[in-house]
Amino acid sequence: MLPISVYGATGHTGRLVATELAARGHDVVLAGRDSASLDALAGELGGSAQVRVAGLDDHAALRKAADGSAVLINCAGPFSRSGEPVASAALAAGCHYLDHAAEPLHIKHLFDAFQGRARGANLVVIPGMSFYGALADLLADLLADGAPLDAVTVAYAITGWRLTTASKATAAELIGADRVLYADGVHRVAPARTAPASFEFPPPVGARAVMADHPAGEVVTIPRHVATRAVQALMTTDTFAEDTAFTSDDVDASTRARSSFTIAVCAENGRSGYLRGRDIYRVGAMVSVQAGLRLAGGDAPAAGVPDAAGVLSAAGVLSAAGVLSAAGVLSAAGVLSAAEAFPAGSFLRELECRGLFTMELHTKEPVS
Repeated sequence: MLPISVYGATGHTGRLVATELAARGHDVVLAGRDSASLDALAGELGGSAQVRVAGLDDHAALRKAADGSAVLINCAGPFSRSGEPVASAALAAGCHYLDHAAEPLHIKHLFDAFQGRARGANLVVIPGMSFYGALADLLADLLADGAPLDAVTVAYAITGWRLTTASKATAAELIGADRVLYADGVHRVAPARTAPASFEFPPPVGARAVMADHPAGEVVTIPRHVATRAVQALMTTDTFAEDTAFTSDDVDASTRARSSFTIAVCAENGRSGYLRGRDIYRVGAMVSVQAGLRLAGGDAPAAGVPDAAGVLSAAGVLSAAGVLSAAGVLSAAGVLSAAEAFPAGSFLRELECRGLFTMELHTKEPVS
């Protein structure tokens, strides 16, 4: 089985991704800029971990980092800087590409600029395959179950988030940056605006002050597969007001793992869903690992995932999503959202069975 490359492997998220892949017995290529750190991580992982040194300005080295791999998972934020060169190298090398982007303009750019290239190469590109982006995208698709959802609200309540250096750099870029908006069935890019609001999360969180028009990739992706006239994203205002949020560059991994979250996806027709859990970085890492392994054809379902969810095998999962044909041939190449690439129900239930969050659904009609 072909290995999976992890670019930015020595950062916090990259280490989580690489360690999980190795723990599941999958060969890993560790890629990034710092040779000594990569060698040290390879020593920790043992086994057959390979090291490839590549800077973002060295296309040949980036392509070598992807050569011979089934999938490249980009963990090196900010993705407004790393996304395009690493995705280009992955496509040139003939491997699928995933990233952990939360920047909506980058995500929109990949959909706009890389669609033809990915389809022409018969490869899959999935930006935002992480905590932010993928989970709400999948949850919205599960709630819709093929029906219109009218207006969709995605709301995040995060506490204890201790931002990594890369996350801080991303946050600095997003402050005041243009927003991608979706209203009246149309995407548009507009200047950021400050609009205080409130949102009623389920107990025990309750009503909280939120930032309206929070920059989120879900505004780009959800309308691709859910019939809706509007999508908005909200974030609790006190998430970034906590003293520890921006002073945590050097905290250890166990301290950084203390974040807790509630993700709410609600539609005006009364359907709603909630995910609750802890450690947003680990959850994001596991999301990309699960996607990477399914694309590589090497994942096995967690115990307890029902057969009806379509998780008999990696090929079965992708076939159910329309990404692989019955013969295992890629049939839906291109730049895809999480829910366009994988069946929402089976993907989320797999993560729930692995203990990453609890899921609660409220629908007027049964969700298949």
